[in-house]
Amino acid sequence: MQRFFKEILTSLAVAACFMAPVGHASAVPSKQPNIILIFADDLGIEALNAYGGKGIQTPNLDKLAAGGMLFTHCFANPACSPSRAEIMTGTYPRFTGVQHVLARWEDNTYLDPKKFNSFANQLNDSGYATAVAGKWNVSWLERNDTVKAFGFDEHCLWQMYDRTGVKRSRFFQPHFRINGNIEEESIAKQFGPDVLADFMIDFMKRKKDRPFLVYYPALLVHTPYIRVPGGQKAIALPDSKQKNGPVCFPEMVEYLDKNVGRLMNAVDDLGLSDNTIILFCADNGTHRPVTSIWGENRIKIKGGKMTMTDRGSRVPLIASWTGTIKPGTQCDDLVELADFLPTFLEIASAPKPMQRIHGQSFLPQLLGKDARPKERSTSNTKTKDKLEQEIGSIQPRDISPRLTHWANQKTNPSRRTIMWKFAIR
Repeated sequence: MQRFFKEILTSLAVAACFMAPVGHASAVPSKQPNIILIFADDLGIEALNAYGGKGIQTPNLDKLAAGGMLFTHCFANPACSPSRAEIMTGTYPRFTGVQHVLARWEDNTYLDPKKFNSFANQLNDSGYATAVAGKWNVSWLERNDTVKAFGFDEHCLWQMYDRTGVKRSRFFQPHFRINGNIEEESIAKQFGPDVLADFMIDFMKRKKDRPFLVYYPALLVHTPYIRVPGGQKAIALPDSKQKNGPVCFPEMVEYLDKNVGRLMNAVDDLGLSDNTIILFCADNGTHRPVTSIWGENRIKIKGGKMTMTDRGSRVPLIASWTGTIKPGTQCDDLVELADFLPTFLEIASAPKPMQRIHGQSFLPQLLGKDARPKERSTSNTKTKDKLEQEIGSIQPRDISPRLTHWANQKTNPSRRTIMWKFAIR
């Protein structure tokens, strides 16, 4: 593990030779910018070329990074639902009540809109048109349909279960809820991620004359492993009948990249590039059956989803905003999912939510301004009888017997920071 992160530092140092340091100060345009947040499912940094990954072709994400800013130290929770609740509310899982993955039909856990506002609520109050397309997973919509209550004007969402508690498909023969209506027959011959991309592009075309927020919690690259459309081995069977293995992972990442490119091209075609910020992030690390090839030494990195390690919680963050973010820049400051809501509120001059915010805006970093970076990041997930929590920026003298994982080492000319993970029992 230590070798892995020494390689990360070496690779990023090499990348830094080709990327300008942060220091270009820009101003937020006076006109409220459009915001597009792409939130990939189960994708760690080791899988992406921009972060040193090998063998997977992601030209659109490479273009996004070359035209904007790449963050080297973005952290999520190692599990899906806690991360989704945190990024929407700016609040840690311990406080949202969503501390585990929502996966069983019998589970009544949900993010409560009476206690929390999302970034969509606040941007909606500031005049934004808002849409969400993809994977919800902070409630079962057939039981707690909270999409409108969280500020989204329009939605196109896959729901794991139908109203009878039967699992439904997300990729081939998809089962979606589109603006309150269950759609299945009308999209039966379409690939689920393509339906989502079509929906978002149509939304942007209709709302191009006012500021908009598009939140895209993508279905890819979560299991089931599938052969994507266009390939010779693609089989259009529902999720429950897919029998492929992790060998499909690279083509799934590449298809995600394809749809990222569709959104980028739509923004360009609509003439909105100068007034649109596009961010790409992920909810947690890569699924454990997947092994990626990473770094110049071609190290094999096993996915770490659901583990309190860097492989489980360290995720990509790329941001592009033509004319505002200096192209080809890299930021080594610590960022976590709770930081997105305050960043969006500052970008849009939107009001604060009802709940306490744990995050800190990273807009100064995006603008190349001097800013005090965060000193710690908190990540947790609850499983059965224990709560695992990461606490960052603990100096070596503070090491306690509770230390369970060496997580990450970050160095700069003036300071040495070590991040540790703890298990609180």
